[in-house]
Amino acid sequence: MTTLGTRLRYLRREHGCTLQEVSDGSGLTPSFLSRLERGIVNISVGNLRKVAAYFGVPITYFFTEELLPRGIVVRVDEREVEEKPGLGVRRTSLLPGEVARLSAEILTITPGAAGEAPLAMASRALYYVLEGALDCSMGGQSACLGKGDVLYQRRPASLCWSNEGGEAVVLVASLQSEERWSVRAGVDLR
Repeated sequence: MTTLGTRLRYLRREHGCTLQEVSDGSGLTPSFLSRLERGIVNISVGNLRKVAAYFGVPITYFFTEELLPRGIVVRVDEREVEEKPGLGVRRTSLLPGEVARLSAEILTITPGAAGEAPLAMASRALYYVLEGALDCSMGGQSACLGKGDVLYQRRPASLCWSNEGGEAVVLVASLQSEERWSVRAGVDLR
């Protein structure tokens, strides 16, 4: 069973925060937070609200795991699909809406489509090309992603993309956090 302290440690590490940063944002001492993560102390509801507010999660985040099933099945015909004909992109969500911190979508990008913004509206994203090819550039560096290639973006940056060939199908998974970066087969796209 996951404890409140374990969930706090996971959340802190997911956000890339130190105990001092959480302390500065919540008003609780680093030593208290450390003992809380290790299950040595308990926390009041008022102080837990401060921690939840710092991370931007509801207070129920620390307790809901026990209430949810261990796995969720999403049937093909139950997926949310969003068409953007003017942009040349169709988004198919792979996860239900209640999975708030993680997004997974299949994007179908029509030939000739191009854009100058990330395909995922999140702070971190992984792009995995299932079919076709996608040209990407970031910070003056360019790479053509082919079937099986991955672009991992973990720092905020402008991402230009285009599909010059046939239809491209890209799996996009993203986390809601503060960093983005991009690497493809050893080519650093800073």
